[in-house]
Amino acid sequence: MKFILNRGRVGRILFVALSFLLLTTVMFAVASVFIAYDPDGHLTRNWLHQNRWGLFGWRLAIYAGISSAWLLKVRPQIVARWPETRARLPRTEWLGVLFMLVTESVAWMSVAKGG
Repeated sequence: MKFILNRGRVGRILFVALSFLLLTTVMFAVASVFIAYDPDGHLTRNWLHQNRWGLFGWRLAIYAGISSAWLLKVRPQIVARWPETRARLPRTEWLGVLFMLVTESVAWMSVAKGG
């Protein structure tokens, strides 16, 4: 019997764990570079303020992509597999829209304050 770690359930678990570890390491490396370059955060805050419209457009593109994937791919599969969920899906979708609106309002509060 040959024991291979890159196949089956064990391989998937190892892949996910190693990917998570790699992404965490990269995240901490990027954060340490930002902290070393801009310890008090003024340069980063200025950059975010100067590029707020581009970042807003980026977030809108992400929202549109997630929404289209949900409406065109995921929602029809959910309704086909579990027809009884059809009545509850609009509430869930409205919660998603509410989350996006709250997220955007928090992102724009500092702009409204002038900060």
